[in-house]
Amino acid sequence: MRTPNSDSTRTLRRLAWTATGLSVALITFGGIVRITGSGMGCGDHWPRCNGAWFPPLDLPTAIEISHRWIAALLSILIVAVAWHAWRRHRNNPRLLLPALLALVLLIVQVLLGAVTVKLELPAGVVIAHLANAMLLLAALQVTALRAAEPPGRRAAEPPSRHRWHPLVLATAGLGFLVILLGANVANLNAGWVCPGFPLCQGSGLLPPDVPLGALHWIHRVLAFLFLGAVAFLSVAISRRRDEAADPLRASVNGLLGVTLLQVIVAATMVLQTLPQWLRAAHLLAGTLVWVALVLVVARSRQTPSETAAEPPASPEPPLSAEPPSGRAAEPPPSVFRDLITLTKPRIISLLLVTTVFPMFLTDRGMPPLSLVLWVLLGGYLMAGGANAINMWFDRDIDTRMVRTKLRPIPSGRISPAAGLAFGVGLGAVAFFIFYRFVNSLSAWLALAGLLFYVVIYTMWLKRSTTQNIVVGGAAGAFPPLVGWAAMTGRIDLAAIYLFAIIFYWTPPHFWALALIKQRDYANAGVPMMPVVRGEQRTKVEMLLYTLFLLPLTLMPSFFGALGPFYLVAAALLGARLLWYCIKLLREDGVTPTAWKMYKYSLLYLALLFAAMGVDRALPFERPLRASNMLPLGPADSVPASSSHEH
Repeated sequence: MRTPNSDSTRTLRRLAWTATGLSVALITFGGIVRITGSGMGCGDHWPRCNGAWFPPLDLPTAIEISHRWIAALLSILIVAVAWHAWRRHRNNPRLLLPALLALVLLIVQVLLGAVTVKLELPAGVVIAHLANAMLLLAALQVTALRAAEPPGRRAAEPPSRHRWHPLVLATAGLGFLVILLGANVANLNAGWVCPGFPLCQGSGLLPPDVPLGALHWIHRVLAFLFLGAVAFLSVAISRRRDEAADPLRASVNGLLGVTLLQVIVAATMVLQTLPQWLRAAHLLAGTLVWVALVLVVARSRQTPSETAAEPPASPEPPLSAEPPSGRAAEPPPSVFRDLITLTKPRIISLLLVTTVFPMFLTDRGMPPLSLVLWVLLGGYLMAGGANAINMWFDRDIDTRMVRTKLRPIPSGRISPAAGLAFGVGLGAVAFFIFYRFVNSLSAWLALAGLLFYVVIYTMWLKRSTTQNIVVGGAAGAFPPLVGWAAMTGRIDLAAIYLFAIIFYWTPPHFWALALIKQRDYANAGVPMMPVVRGEQRTKVEMLLYTLFLLPLTLMPSFFGALGPFYLVAAALLGARLLWYCIKLLREDGVTPTAWKMYKYSLLYLALLFAAMGVDRALPFERPLRASNMLPLGPADSVPASSSHEH
């Protein structure tokens, strides 16, 4: 039964989380204001714009005044958070203090914003403005996190902290410093001083002997130190598998994921000569790193040390004590066979289909055979490396699942260290193959797919949310981007469209398997949708994602990018998939239909991509090229000579 107090806390939590999300958006939008040079779009007038509340809008004025109105909306939310905390939780300092601190920081932020405009964007005030915005974001996030705590914990400070809490605090301080130095690099245009990565210029280790070069290099070195500290925390906290530390472990692995994403964005930004959209993405990723840092600090304060909370463990019986029926007499697999098993070759076969077929859809004609072979080899090794690292990290839950306990690592045939080294080695070789024999963009995209699968899905989302396969499944949508970039050296709208198809295909495909294996997932403690939300809710969501997917697959023919052959094939293939979804929804419990749908969904995606390739080879007249699958502009809007600049 809900109590007035629980309803009040729920309201505070929702207000604080809404304000937190809007703060992230506002910080990113503020970066766009700076990047586009729109900071003086309203002149030196404040709070009005060019002397009016609603001035005529050119682009700089529109960007600047939009930023101000978003800030005004956020201000109202922060006042609401503080007012609600004061009225309903004034006797609980854990909720009241961060809410009041957010209000104080809001006042400081408004004053800094006014000073920034009046003094015409001095660098020092701009950095102070960003620093205060990050602290304000942290105060809102802490308010939301504390409002989400169990009632018994809200009254007082948690009695114990994790043993790595001091290092977490030091890492958070280092991350804050790196963010501010990065803002200083951007404000002073020091990004142009070091156009290479990871070194400054070519093989040169140090930057030019100028103050801006030193500033850029210090920022870069501290960023790598921060990455090392986060990686160390991830390994150290993940070594012990006590349940009390699961939320902290998921948070640290999430922090590692967004930090690696930030490094990838930064490297691409530097190598692509600082395009504006990548600079904005760099700031957004940095803000997400800060959000993850605050979450890790908060959870490390609430997690007792393993040595104090965990009783001595009794020795576990060897895995060989309970051999599966029918398998005891079989000879042990060879090491070579086990290494191949670590790569999950059956899964990779579908990934390679969705990597290679997009190469035939571009405006560059038939891909050279040598390029296709290099992409196949690099794609297999990169995906195999990701799968091997996945098996290394999931070895603890694999032992509790019937379908996975005979894998090489949980069965003891390959040591965890050897499995991890094998996966990392495959990824490194794959990156070299893409970078050396294909192009740099395909190499970075392939590596991003590996990191997304390993860090975002495996280490963070898989064990923490029912939406794990929805968000984490995006890792399986990277192959079309890799294939497209391998052929063109750029990412076009068509490549993003192919990414979207796989993104919407993944939930109904994987949840069909999750329905069948839900007992395994429950035993392993993995919060898959059927385990947490139930079978009926899962079936409904499978149908919804399928209804989103099918119109998406038909769009290219209606817009003229693909012809009637693909239209008929996509319609027939999609109708069968929809029929399975409806049939599954009408049946009670887990029936053989779930297994049939899972197998068909594999065939569906392979045939859909094959139909695209066949249709492109047929002599149909098409008003649009494949690189413009949606009518957003003329077919020749992107010249071929600029392919390596996008």
